[in-house]
Amino acid sequence: MNNKAKKQKGNRFENYLITRFREIDTDSKRNYASGAGLDKNDIRLPQFDIEVEAKNAMKINLCKDFEQLENQTTSNTGILVLRNPKKAEFQQSFVVMDLEDWLALMKEKTNFEVEVELPKDLKWKMKRLKDYAHEVFKEL
Repeated sequence: MNNKAKKQKGNRFENYLITRFREIDTDSKRNYASGAGLDKNDIRLPQFDIEVEAKNAMKINLCKDFEQLENQTTSNTGILVLRNPKKAEFQQSFVVMDLEDWLALMKEKTNFEVEVELPKDLKWKMKRLKDYAHEVFKEL
């Protein structure tokens, strides 16, 4: 495969990933000059402070590719996305990341809180329930 075909194959994979990443971060963007200048990784997900290195190769070099990611990532979390070379082009991909980064993401997830705006009548009923419970506990 010549260099032009390899570049087109990489571009297809990056465009596919951008489409998928925009499902969770609409500000996701490709770095068209990846490898040049200060911004080296292929894709950036700004809402999550994540930089992505994408690999669409027939041979996986996990340690080498992850080392490239680490060397290119700035202060953000870095993830390596590899296409499964044994499957059709966009059928299966893998995400590889540092264990410490993954644990930090999981800790954030467990501290995730959702604020729900309740209807006024339900708020009033819940306040009454709280007051009644307080009265019951006082009597006990």
